Amino acid sequence: MRDMTSSPAPDIAATGDRPRDRAALGLLLLLALIEFPLIAFVYDPFLIDNSDPAWRAVQSALRAIAPAAVFTLAALAMVLAPERRALAARRDAAMQNHRPRPFLIANLVGFVAMLALTKAFNLFGAGLASPPWALFMLWTAGVGGLYLLLALAAAPLPFWTQSARDYRWHGAAAAGVGGFVLAAARLSQQSWSALSDATFHVSAFFLSLVTDDVISRPAERILGTGDFKVNIAAACSGYEGVGLVLTFLAIYLWVFRKELKFPNAWALLPIGVAAIWTLNSVRIAALILIGEHVSQDVALTGFHSQAGWMMFLIVTIALMLAAHQLSFLRRDDAASRAPAEPSPAYRQALALLAPFLALTSAGILAAAFSAGGEWTYLIRVAAVGAAIVWVAPYLRALDWRAGLEPAMLGLLVGAVWIVTDPARGGEDALGAWLAGMPAGLAALWLFLRVIGTVALVPIAEEFAFRGYLHRKLIADQFETVAEGAFAWKAFLVTSVLFGVLHERWLSAMIAGAVFAIALYRSGKLSGAVVAHMTANAVIAAWAIAAGQWSLL
Repeated sequence: MRDMTSSPAPDIAATGDRPRDRAALGLLLLLALIEFPLIAFVYDPFLIDNSDPAWRAVQSALRAIAPAAVFTLAALAMVLAPERRALAARRDAAMQNHRPRPFLIANLVGFVAMLALTKAFNLFGAGLASPPWALFMLWTAGVGGLYLLLALAAAPLPFWTQSARDYRWHGAAAAGVGGFVLAAARLSQQSWSALSDATFHVSAFFLSLVTDDVISRPAERILGTGDFKVNIAAACSGYEGVGLVLTFLAIYLWVFRKELKFPNAWALLPIGVAAIWTLNSVRIAALILIGEHVSQDVALTGFHSQAGWMMFLIVTIALMLAAHQLSFLRRDDAASRAPAEPSPAYRQALALLAPFLALTSAGILAAAFSAGGEWTYLIRVAAVGAAIVWVAPYLRALDWRAGLEPAMLGLLVGAVWIVTDPARGGEDALGAWLAGMPAGLAALWLFLRVIGTVALVPIAEEFAFRGYLHRKLIADQFETVAEGAFAWKAFLVTSVLFGVLHERWLSAMIAGAVFAIALYRSGKLSGAVVAHMTANAVIAAWAIAAGQWSLL
Protein backbone atom coordinates (compact mmCIF):
# COMPACT_ATOMS: atom_id res chain seq x y z
CA MET A 1 0.00 0.00 0.00
CA ARG A 2 1.27 3.44 -0.88
CA ASP A 3 2.31 5.80 1.92
CA MET A 4 -0.09 8.75 1.67
CA THR A 5 2.38 11.02 3.43
CA SER A 6 5.06 10.65 0.80
CA SER A 7 5.62 13.30 -1.82
CA PRO A 8 3.88 12.79 -5.18
CA ALA A 9 5.81 10.94 -7.86
CA PRO A 10 7.21 13.09 -10.65
CA ASP A 11 5.50 13.06 -14.05
CA ILE A 12 8.59 11.69 -15.76
CA ALA A 13 10.20 8.98 -13.66
CA ALA A 14 13.89 9.58 -13.10
CA THR A 15 15.06 6.71 -10.96
CA GLY A 16 12.36 4.08 -10.89
CA ASP A 17 11.33 3.85 -14.53
CA ARG A 18 14.32 4.21 -16.83
CA PRO A 19 12.57 3.23 -20.11
CA ARG A 20 9.78 5.74 -19.44
CA ASP A 21 12.27 8.44 -18.57
CA ARG A 22 14.27 7.82 -21.73
CA ALA A 23 11.10 7.89 -23.82
CA ALA A 24 10.15 11.23 -22.24
CA LEU A 25 13.60 12.68 -22.92
CA GLY A 26 13.36 11.38 -26.48
CA LEU A 27 10.05 13.21 -26.89
CA LEU A 28 11.57 16.44 -25.60
CA LEU A 29 14.53 16.06 -27.97
CA LEU A 30 12.16 15.45 -30.88
CA LEU A 31 10.24 18.62 -30.04
CA ALA A 32 13.49 20.55 -29.81
CA LEU A 33 14.46 19.34 -33.28
CA ILE A 34 11.16 20.17 -35.01
CA GLU A 35 9.81 23.31 -33.35
CA PHE A 36 12.28 25.91 -34.59
CA PRO A 37 12.45 24.51 -38.18
CA LEU A 38 8.65 24.57 -38.41
CA ILE A 39 8.44 28.13 -37.09
CA ALA A 40 11.27 29.15 -39.43
CA PHE A 41 9.36 27.55 -42.32
CA VAL A 42 6.31 29.72 -41.57
CA TYR A 43 8.43 32.83 -40.96
CA ASP A 44 9.02 34.78 -44.19
CA PRO A 45 11.32 37.80 -43.69
CA PHE A 46 11.22 38.60 -47.41
CA LEU A 47 7.66 39.85 -47.05
CA ILE A 48 9.14 42.66 -44.98
CA ASP A 49 11.17 45.53 -46.44
CA ASN A 50 14.58 44.04 -47.20
CA SER A 51 16.46 47.21 -48.08
CA ASP A 52 17.77 47.76 -44.54
CA PRO A 53 21.33 46.30 -44.36
CA ALA A 54 21.00 45.60 -40.65
CA TRP A 55 17.79 43.65 -41.25
CA ARG A 56 19.45 41.57 -43.97
CA ALA A 57 22.42 40.83 -41.69
CA VAL A 58 20.17 39.73 -38.83
CA GLN A 59 18.12 37.45 -41.10
CA SER A 60 21.30 35.92 -42.50
CA ALA A 61 22.53 35.25 -38.96
CA LEU A 62 19.15 33.75 -38.07
CA ARG A 63 19.44 31.25 -40.91
CA ALA A 64 22.81 30.14 -39.56
CA ILE A 65 21.59 29.61 -35.99
CA ALA A 66 19.87 26.26 -36.58
CA PRO A 67 22.84 24.39 -38.15
CA ALA A 68 25.26 26.03 -35.71
CA ALA A 69 23.09 24.89 -32.78
CA VAL A 70 22.92 21.35 -34.13
CA PHE A 71 26.70 21.16 -34.60
CA THR A 72 27.31 22.64 -31.15
CA LEU A 73 24.92 20.27 -29.39
CA ALA A 74 26.45 17.29 -31.20
CA ALA A 75 29.93 18.40 -30.09
CA LEU A 76 28.66 19.01 -26.54
CA ALA A 77 27.25 15.47 -26.42
CA MET A 78 30.66 14.12 -27.41
CA VAL A 79 32.72 16.14 -24.92
CA LEU A 80 30.28 15.37 -22.09
CA ALA A 81 30.13 11.64 -22.87
CA PRO A 82 32.67 10.77 -20.13
CA GLU A 83 30.52 12.73 -17.63
CA ARG A 84 27.21 11.14 -18.58
CA ARG A 85 26.89 9.04 -15.41
CA ALA A 86 27.61 12.02 -13.17
CA LEU A 87 25.11 14.15 -15.09
CA ALA A 88 22.47 11.41 -14.93
CA ALA A 89 22.93 11.07 -11.16
CA ARG A 90 22.68 14.85 -10.72
CA ARG A 91 19.51 14.96 -12.79
CA ASP A 92 17.99 12.03 -10.88
CA ALA A 93 18.48 13.93 -7.65
CA ALA A 94 17.04 17.14 -9.11
CA MET A 95 13.96 15.40 -10.52
CA GLN A 96 12.74 13.99 -7.20
CA ASN A 97 10.36 16.90 -6.49
CA HIS A 98 10.12 18.34 -9.99
CA ARG A 99 6.91 18.23 -12.03
CA PRO A 100 7.80 18.66 -15.70
CA ARG A 101 4.35 18.16 -17.21
CA PRO A 102 3.15 21.79 -16.84
CA PHE A 103 6.25 23.00 -18.69
CA LEU A 104 5.66 20.53 -21.49
CA ILE A 105 2.01 21.55 -21.83
CA ALA A 106 2.99 25.23 -21.81
CA ASN A 107 5.55 24.54 -24.54
CA LEU A 108 3.01 22.80 -26.78
CA VAL A 109 0.43 25.56 -26.30
CA GLY A 110 3.10 28.19 -26.90
CA PHE A 111 4.31 26.41 -30.02
CA VAL A 112 0.84 26.47 -31.59
CA ALA A 113 0.49 30.12 -30.61
CA MET A 114 3.88 30.99 -32.09
CA LEU A 115 2.92 29.44 -35.43
CA ALA A 116 -0.18 31.63 -35.58
CA LEU A 117 1.66 34.72 -34.37
CA THR A 118 4.45 34.16 -36.91
CA LYS A 119 1.92 34.10 -39.73
CA ALA A 120 0.34 37.29 -38.40
CA PHE A 121 3.78 38.87 -38.04
CA ASN A 122 4.49 38.23 -41.73
CA LEU A 123 1.24 39.87 -42.84
CA PHE A 124 1.66 42.84 -40.52
CA GLY A 125 5.30 43.44 -41.45
CA ALA A 126 4.55 43.29 -45.19
CA GLY A 127 2.64 46.57 -44.94
CA LEU A 128 5.38 48.50 -43.11
CA ALA A 129 7.90 50.88 -44.65
CA SER A 130 10.70 49.76 -42.30
CA PRO A 131 11.54 46.56 -40.45
CA PRO A 132 9.52 46.04 -37.22
CA TRP A 133 12.45 45.62 -34.86
CA ALA A 134 10.43 45.67 -31.64
CA LEU A 135 8.07 42.97 -32.84
CA PHE A 136 10.99 40.95 -34.14
CA MET A 137 12.64 41.06 -30.70
CA LEU A 138 9.38 39.86 -29.11
CA TRP A 139 9.16 37.07 -31.70
CA THR A 140 12.76 36.03 -30.93
CA ALA A 141 12.03 36.05 -27.21
CA GLY A 142 8.96 33.88 -27.84
CA VAL A 143 11.01 31.26 -29.69
CA GLY A 144 13.61 31.34 -26.93
CA GLY A 145 10.83 30.90 -24.37
CA LEU A 146 9.68 27.71 -26.08
CA TYR A 147 13.13 26.19 -25.67
CA LEU A 148 13.35 27.37 -22.08
CA LEU A 149 10.11 25.52 -21.37
CA LEU A 150 11.53 22.38 -23.01
CA ALA A 151 14.65 22.65 -20.86
CA LEU A 152 12.53 23.00 -17.71
CA ALA A 153 10.47 19.98 -18.78
CA ALA A 154 13.71 17.97 -18.97
CA ALA A 155 15.15 19.17 -15.64
CA PRO A 156 14.64 21.98 -13.08
CA LEU A 157 16.41 25.30 -13.41
CA PRO A 158 19.00 24.65 -10.64
CA PHE A 159 20.21 21.60 -12.54
CA TRP A 160 20.87 23.71 -15.63
CA THR A 161 22.52 26.63 -13.82
CA GLN A 162 24.79 24.36 -11.78
CA SER A 163 25.71 22.26 -14.83
CA ALA A 164 26.45 25.42 -16.84
CA ARG A 165 28.89 26.56 -14.15
CA ASP A 166 30.57 23.17 -13.71
CA TYR A 167 30.89 22.41 -17.42
CA ARG A 168 31.42 25.91 -18.81
CA TRP A 169 34.70 24.96 -20.50
CA HIS A 170 33.04 21.93 -22.11
CA GLY A 171 30.39 24.27 -23.48
CA ALA A 172 32.99 26.72 -24.77
CA ALA A 173 34.83 23.92 -26.54
CA ALA A 174 31.60 22.61 -28.06
CA ALA A 175 30.67 26.10 -29.28
CA GLY A 176 34.09 26.40 -30.89
CA VAL A 177 33.70 23.05 -32.61
CA GLY A 178 30.18 23.95 -33.77
CA GLY A 179 31.39 27.23 -35.24
CA PHE A 180 34.33 25.52 -36.92
CA VAL A 181 32.12 22.85 -38.51
CA LEU A 182 29.68 25.48 -39.77
CA ALA A 183 32.53 27.52 -41.24
CA ALA A 184 34.06 24.40 -42.79
CA ALA A 185 30.70 23.48 -44.34
CA ARG A 186 30.35 26.94 -45.87
CA LEU A 187 33.93 26.85 -47.09
CA SER A 188 33.48 23.40 -48.60
CA GLN A 189 30.47 24.62 -50.58
CA GLN A 190 32.59 27.43 -52.00
CA SER A 191 35.46 25.05 -52.75
CA TRP A 192 33.44 22.55 -54.78
CA SER A 193 34.26 24.49 -57.93
CA ALA A 194 38.00 24.32 -57.24
CA LEU A 195 37.74 20.63 -56.38
CA SER A 196 35.88 19.89 -59.60
CA ASP A 197 38.65 21.69 -61.53
CA ALA A 198 41.22 19.38 -59.97
CA THR A 199 39.00 16.37 -60.69
CA PHE A 200 38.71 17.50 -64.31
CA HIS A 201 42.48 17.65 -64.87
CA VAL A 202 43.21 14.36 -63.09
CA SER A 203 40.44 12.61 -65.06
CA ALA A 204 41.86 14.02 -68.28
CA PHE A 205 45.28 12.68 -67.29
CA PHE A 206 43.95 9.16 -66.71
CA LEU A 207 42.03 9.32 -69.98
CA SER A 208 45.16 10.38 -71.86
CA LEU A 209 46.94 7.24 -70.62
CA VAL A 210 44.49 5.12 -72.63
CA THR A 211 43.71 7.18 -75.72
CA ASP A 212 45.23 10.06 -77.67
CA ASP A 213 41.82 11.29 -78.84
CA VAL A 214 41.05 13.36 -75.73
CA ILE A 215 38.65 16.29 -75.98
CA SER A 216 39.43 18.69 -73.14
CA ARG A 217 37.81 22.12 -72.70
CA PRO A 218 38.68 23.23 -69.13
CA ALA A 219 36.80 26.54 -69.34
CA GLU A 220 33.55 24.66 -69.99
CA ARG A 221 34.66 21.58 -68.00
CA ILE A 222 33.90 19.41 -71.02
CA LEU A 223 35.88 16.16 -71.20
CA GLY A 224 35.49 13.30 -73.62
CA THR A 225 36.80 11.33 -76.52
CA GLY A 226 35.41 10.79 -79.99
CA ASP A 227 31.66 11.34 -80.01
CA PHE A 228 31.12 11.02 -76.26
CA LYS A 229 31.65 13.98 -73.93
CA VAL A 230 30.61 14.77 -70.36
CA ASN A 231 30.50 17.88 -68.18
CA ILE A 232 32.60 17.67 -65.00
CA ALA A 233 30.32 19.73 -62.74
CA ALA A 234 30.78 20.45 -59.02
CA ALA A 235 28.72 17.38 -58.17
CA CYS A 236 31.34 15.24 -59.95
CA SER A 237 34.19 16.55 -57.81
CA GLY A 238 34.09 13.53 -55.49
CA TYR A 239 33.09 15.29 -52.27
CA GLU A 240 30.23 12.83 -51.67
CA GLY A 241 32.62 9.88 -51.79
CA VAL A 242 35.03 11.69 -49.51
CA GLY A 243 32.23 12.30 -47.00
CA LEU A 244 31.11 8.68 -47.11
CA VAL A 245 34.61 7.32 -46.63
CA LEU A 246 35.36 9.71 -43.76
CA THR A 247 32.10 8.80 -42.01
CA PHE A 248 32.58 5.06 -42.47
CA LEU A 249 36.22 5.09 -41.39
CA ALA A 250 35.43 7.24 -38.35
CA ILE A 251 32.86 4.66 -37.24
CA TYR A 252 35.31 1.86 -37.99
CA LEU A 253 38.08 3.50 -35.93
CA TRP A 254 35.69 3.86 -32.99
CA VAL A 255 34.37 0.29 -33.14
CA PHE A 256 37.85 -1.24 -33.43
CA ARG A 257 39.65 1.25 -31.21
CA LYS A 258 40.90 -1.56 -28.92
CA GLU A 259 42.48 -3.48 -31.80
CA LEU A 260 44.10 -0.53 -33.60
CA LYS A 261 47.26 1.39 -32.76
CA PHE A 262 46.76 5.12 -32.22
CA PRO A 263 47.74 7.68 -33.39
CA ASN A 264 48.97 5.55 -36.31
CA ALA A 265 45.43 4.45 -37.20
CA TRP A 266 44.44 8.06 -37.90
CA ALA A 267 46.48 7.73 -41.10
CA LEU A 268 43.56 5.73 -42.53
CA LEU A 269 41.54 8.94 -42.87
CA PRO A 270 43.82 10.91 -45.26
CA ILE A 271 44.67 7.69 -47.11
CA GLY A 272 40.97 6.96 -47.57
CA VAL A 273 40.27 10.51 -48.78
CA ALA A 274 43.12 10.43 -51.29
CA ALA A 275 42.15 6.96 -52.53
CA ILE A 276 38.44 7.66 -53.05
CA TRP A 277 39.12 11.01 -54.73
CA THR A 278 41.67 9.45 -57.10
CA LEU A 279 39.34 6.55 -57.90
CA ASN A 280 36.58 9.05 -58.63
CA SER A 281 38.76 10.47 -61.41
CA VAL A 282 39.40 6.92 -62.63
CA ARG A 283 35.62 6.38 -62.62
CA ILE A 284 35.05 9.44 -64.82
CA ALA A 285 37.74 8.35 -67.27
CA ALA A 286 36.27 4.83 -67.38
CA LEU A 287 32.77 6.23 -67.91
CA ILE A 288 33.96 8.20 -70.93
CA LEU A 289 35.68 5.14 -72.40
CA ILE A 290 32.59 2.97 -71.86
CA GLY A 291 30.38 5.64 -73.42
CA GLU A 292 32.61 5.87 -76.49
CA HIS A 293 33.51 2.22 -77.06
CA VAL A 294 30.73 0.16 -75.40
CA SER A 295 27.41 1.94 -74.88
CA GLN A 296 26.36 5.44 -73.96
CA ASP A 297 23.28 4.07 -72.17
CA VAL A 298 25.45 1.76 -70.04
CA ALA A 299 27.80 4.62 -69.22
CA LEU A 300 25.11 7.11 -68.26
CA THR A 301 22.43 4.94 -66.63
CA GLY A 302 24.36 2.08 -65.09
CA PHE A 303 28.04 2.77 -64.62
CA HIS A 304 27.56 6.43 -63.70
CA SER A 305 25.33 5.69 -60.69
CA GLN A 306 26.85 2.43 -59.45
CA ALA A 307 30.58 2.80 -60.01
CA GLY A 308 30.83 5.26 -57.13
CA TRP A 309 29.51 2.63 -54.72
CA MET A 310 31.95 0.11 -56.15
CA MET A 311 34.85 2.49 -55.52
CA PHE A 312 33.58 3.17 -51.99
CA LEU A 313 33.47 -0.56 -51.20
CA ILE A 314 36.92 -1.13 -52.69
CA VAL A 315 38.50 1.64 -50.61
CA THR A 316 36.82 0.86 -47.30
CA ILE A 317 37.22 -2.92 -47.46
CA ALA A 318 40.85 -2.64 -48.58
CA LEU A 319 41.70 -0.23 -45.75
CA MET A 320 39.97 -2.40 -43.15
CA LEU A 321 41.87 -5.49 -44.30
CA ALA A 322 45.14 -3.56 -44.32
CA ALA A 323 44.50 -2.19 -40.81
CA HIS A 324 44.25 -5.69 -39.37
CA GLN A 325 47.26 -7.00 -41.27
CA LEU A 326 49.84 -4.23 -40.91
CA SER A 327 51.74 -4.04 -37.64
CA PHE A 328 52.00 -0.26 -38.12
CA LEU A 329 48.22 0.01 -37.65
CA ARG A 330 47.42 -3.03 -35.49
CA ARG A 331 48.16 -3.29 -31.81
CA ASP A 332 50.57 -6.09 -30.97
CA ASP A 333 48.40 -7.44 -28.17
CA ALA A 334 45.44 -7.55 -30.57
CA ALA A 335 47.44 -9.82 -32.83
CA SER A 336 48.33 -12.08 -29.90
CA ARG A 337 44.65 -12.29 -28.90
CA ALA A 338 43.51 -13.26 -32.40
CA PRO A 339 42.46 -16.92 -32.61
CA ALA A 340 44.36 -19.27 -34.89
CA GLU A 341 41.15 -20.10 -36.74
CA PRO A 342 37.77 -18.36 -37.07
CA SER A 343 35.57 -18.70 -34.00
CA PRO A 344 32.09 -20.29 -34.18
CA ALA A 345 30.57 -16.83 -33.71
CA TYR A 346 32.55 -15.51 -36.68
CA ARG A 347 31.48 -18.44 -38.85
CA GLN A 348 27.85 -17.94 -37.85
CA ALA A 349 28.02 -14.22 -38.64
CA LEU A 350 29.59 -14.98 -42.02
CA ALA A 351 26.86 -17.50 -42.79
CA LEU A 352 24.14 -14.99 -41.93
CA LEU A 353 25.69 -12.11 -43.90
CA ALA A 354 27.16 -13.89 -46.94
CA PRO A 355 23.89 -14.17 -48.96
CA PHE A 356 23.04 -10.50 -48.37
CA LEU A 357 26.55 -9.37 -49.29
CA ALA A 358 26.31 -11.45 -52.45
CA LEU A 359 22.92 -9.91 -53.25
CA THR A 360 24.17 -6.36 -52.74
CA SER A 361 27.45 -6.83 -54.61
CA ALA A 362 25.78 -8.56 -57.55
CA GLY A 363 23.15 -5.82 -57.73
CA ILE A 364 25.76 -3.08 -57.87
CA LEU A 365 27.83 -4.97 -60.44
CA ALA A 366 24.81 -5.75 -62.64
CA ALA A 367 23.53 -2.17 -62.51
CA ALA A 368 26.95 -0.71 -63.25
CA PHE A 369 27.44 -2.55 -66.52
CA SER A 370 23.92 -2.55 -67.88
CA ALA A 371 21.41 -0.04 -69.14
CA GLY A 372 18.32 -1.53 -67.56
CA GLY A 373 18.82 -4.96 -69.14
CA GLU A 374 16.49 -7.36 -67.31
CA TRP A 375 18.71 -10.38 -67.95
CA THR A 376 21.27 -8.98 -65.52
CA TYR A 377 18.92 -10.14 -62.73
CA LEU A 378 20.39 -13.58 -63.34
CA ILE A 379 23.68 -12.30 -61.91
CA ARG A 380 21.90 -11.77 -58.58
CA VAL A 381 20.24 -15.18 -58.74
CA ALA A 382 23.57 -16.88 -59.41
CA ALA A 383 25.47 -14.93 -56.74
CA VAL A 384 22.89 -15.36 -53.97
CA GLY A 385 22.27 -18.98 -54.92
CA ALA A 386 25.99 -19.74 -54.69
CA ALA A 387 26.20 -18.02 -51.30
CA ILE A 388 23.23 -19.98 -49.97
CA VAL A 389 24.71 -23.25 -51.18
CA TRP A 390 27.93 -22.29 -49.39
CA VAL A 391 26.09 -21.72 -46.10
CA ALA A 392 23.70 -24.64 -46.59
CA PRO A 393 24.81 -26.44 -43.37
CA TYR A 394 23.64 -23.46 -41.30
CA LEU A 395 20.42 -23.27 -43.32
CA ARG A 396 19.66 -26.95 -42.69
CA ALA A 397 20.26 -26.50 -38.97
CA LEU A 398 17.40 -24.00 -38.65
CA ASP A 399 14.14 -25.13 -37.07
CA TRP A 400 11.63 -24.65 -39.88
CA ARG A 401 8.57 -25.60 -37.80
CA ALA A 402 7.36 -22.01 -37.64
CA GLY A 403 3.65 -22.79 -37.83
CA LEU A 404 0.90 -21.15 -39.88
CA GLU A 405 0.97 -17.68 -38.31
CA PRO A 406 4.12 -16.40 -40.12
CA ALA A 407 2.57 -17.39 -43.46
CA MET A 408 -0.62 -15.50 -42.57
CA LEU A 409 1.41 -12.41 -41.65
CA GLY A 410 3.26 -12.70 -44.95
CA LEU A 411 -0.06 -12.98 -46.79
CA LEU A 412 -1.15 -9.72 -45.16
CA VAL A 413 2.09 -7.96 -46.15
CA GLY A 414 1.78 -9.17 -49.72
CA ALA A 415 -1.82 -7.95 -50.02
CA VAL A 416 -0.97 -4.51 -48.62
CA TRP A 417 2.06 -4.23 -50.91
CA ILE A 418 -0.11 -4.97 -53.97
CA VAL A 419 -2.88 -2.55 -53.00
CA THR A 420 -0.47 0.30 -52.27
CA ASP A 421 1.58 -0.08 -55.48
CA PRO A 422 1.98 3.52 -56.72
CA ALA A 423 2.60 2.38 -60.31
CA ARG A 424 -0.57 0.30 -60.53
CA GLY A 425 -2.37 0.83 -63.82
CA GLY A 426 0.49 2.71 -65.47
CA GLU A 427 2.69 1.70 -68.36
CA ASP A 428 5.54 -0.60 -67.41
CA ALA A 429 8.73 -1.21 -69.37
CA LEU A 430 9.06 -4.77 -68.02
CA GLY A 431 5.69 -5.77 -69.50
CA ALA A 432 6.66 -4.37 -72.89
CA TRP A 433 10.02 -6.12 -72.70
CA LEU A 434 8.42 -9.49 -71.92
CA ALA A 435 5.83 -9.03 -74.67
CA GLY A 436 8.58 -8.52 -77.20
CA MET A 437 10.42 -11.72 -76.28
CA PRO A 438 9.82 -15.28 -77.51
CA ALA A 439 7.43 -17.09 -75.17
CA GLY A 440 10.03 -19.65 -74.10
CA LEU A 441 12.62 -17.05 -73.10
CA ALA A 442 9.99 -14.96 -71.32
CA ALA A 443 8.87 -18.02 -69.34
CA LEU A 444 12.48 -18.85 -68.44
CA TRP A 445 13.14 -15.30 -67.23
CA LEU A 446 9.94 -15.28 -65.16
CA PHE A 447 10.83 -18.64 -63.61
CA LEU A 448 14.28 -17.43 -62.56
CA ARG A 449 12.85 -14.13 -61.33
CA VAL A 450 10.31 -15.95 -59.16
CA ILE A 451 13.05 -18.20 -57.76
CA GLY A 452 15.07 -15.14 -56.81
CA THR A 453 12.13 -13.17 -55.46
CA VAL A 454 10.41 -15.92 -53.48
CA ALA A 455 13.26 -18.16 -52.32
CA LEU A 456 16.62 -16.39 -52.46
CA VAL A 457 15.98 -12.73 -51.56
CA PRO A 458 13.95 -13.49 -48.38
CA ILE A 459 16.72 -15.75 -47.06
CA ALA A 460 19.41 -13.18 -47.84
CA GLU A 461 17.54 -10.25 -46.28
CA GLU A 462 16.12 -12.03 -43.24
CA PHE A 463 19.43 -13.69 -42.38
CA ALA A 464 21.11 -10.28 -42.42
CA PHE A 465 18.41 -8.14 -40.76
CA ARG A 466 16.56 -10.43 -38.38
CA GLY A 467 19.23 -13.13 -38.03
CA TYR A 468 22.37 -11.06 -37.47
CA LEU A 469 21.72 -7.32 -37.09
CA HIS A 470 18.70 -7.74 -34.82
CA ARG A 471 20.62 -9.85 -32.31
CA LYS A 472 23.78 -7.73 -32.67
CA LEU A 473 21.78 -4.69 -31.56
CA ILE A 474 20.70 -6.57 -28.44
CA ALA A 475 24.14 -7.85 -27.42
CA ASP A 476 27.64 -7.54 -28.84
CA GLN A 477 28.01 -11.33 -28.61
CA PHE A 478 25.02 -11.88 -30.85
CA GLU A 479 25.38 -15.65 -30.87
CA THR A 480 24.30 -15.72 -27.21
CA VAL A 481 20.95 -14.02 -28.01
CA ALA A 482 17.92 -16.20 -28.71
CA GLU A 483 16.57 -15.91 -32.26
CA GLY A 484 13.21 -14.56 -31.12
CA ALA A 485 14.49 -12.18 -28.43
CA PHE A 486 12.82 -8.77 -28.38
CA ALA A 487 14.28 -5.31 -27.82
CA TRP A 488 12.77 -2.00 -28.92
CA LYS A 489 16.04 -0.72 -30.33
CA ALA A 490 16.56 -3.84 -32.44
CA PHE A 491 12.96 -3.83 -33.63
CA LEU A 492 12.97 -0.17 -34.68
CA VAL A 493 16.46 -0.01 -36.19
CA THR A 494 16.11 -3.15 -38.31
CA SER A 495 12.64 -2.12 -39.51
CA VAL A 496 13.83 1.36 -40.51
CA LEU A 497 16.99 0.09 -42.23
CA PHE A 498 14.97 -2.56 -44.05
CA GLY A 499 12.69 0.20 -45.32
CA VAL A 500 15.58 2.40 -46.44
CA LEU A 501 16.89 -0.52 -48.50
CA HIS A 502 13.78 -0.45 -50.71
CA GLU A 503 12.45 2.20 -53.06
CA ARG A 504 9.00 2.13 -51.43
CA TRP A 505 10.61 2.82 -48.09
CA LEU A 506 7.51 3.42 -45.96
CA SER A 507 5.72 0.27 -47.09
CA ALA A 508 8.97 -1.70 -46.73
CA MET A 509 9.48 -0.31 -43.23
CA ILE A 510 6.06 -1.60 -42.22
CA ALA A 511 6.79 -4.94 -43.92
CA GLY A 512 10.07 -5.21 -42.00
CA ALA A 513 8.18 -4.59 -38.76
CA VAL A 514 5.69 -7.36 -39.60
CA PHE A 515 8.52 -9.79 -40.43
CA ALA A 516 10.02 -8.95 -37.04
CA ILE A 517 6.67 -9.70 -35.41
CA ALA A 518 6.69 -13.08 -37.17
CA LEU A 519 10.12 -13.63 -35.65
CA TYR A 520 8.86 -12.81 -32.14
CA ARG A 521 5.65 -14.78 -32.40
CA SER A 522 7.37 -17.93 -33.68
CA GLY A 523 10.55 -17.49 -31.65
CA LYS A 524 12.52 -18.62 -34.69
CA LEU A 525 14.40 -16.93 -37.53
CA SER A 526 12.57 -19.27 -39.87
CA GLY A 527 9.33 -17.51 -38.90
CA ALA A 528 10.58 -14.26 -40.42
CA VAL A 529 11.89 -16.09 -43.49
CA VAL A 530 8.55 -17.86 -44.05
CA ALA A 531 6.62 -14.59 -43.66
CA HIS A 532 8.92 -12.86 -46.16
CA MET A 533 8.74 -15.76 -48.62
CA THR A 534 4.94 -15.83 -48.42
CA ALA A 535 4.68 -12.08 -48.99
CA ASN A 536 6.97 -12.23 -52.02
CA ALA A 537 5.14 -15.29 -53.39
CA VAL A 538 1.79 -13.49 -53.19
CA ILE A 539 3.26 -10.40 -54.86
CA ALA A 540 4.93 -12.41 -57.65
CA ALA A 541 1.81 -14.50 -58.30
CA TRP A 542 -0.39 -11.41 -58.54
CA ALA A 543 2.11 -9.60 -60.77
CA ILE A 544 2.13 -12.47 -63.27
CA ALA A 545 -1.60 -13.21 -63.11
CA ALA A 546 -2.76 -9.59 -63.34
CA GLY A 547 0.08 -8.29 -65.52
CA GLN A 548 1.00 -5.75 -62.84
CA TRP A 549 4.68 -5.93 -63.73
CA SER A 550 5.63 -2.94 -61.60
CA LEU A 551 5.50 -5.30 -58.60
CA LEU A 552 8.44 -7.40 -59.87
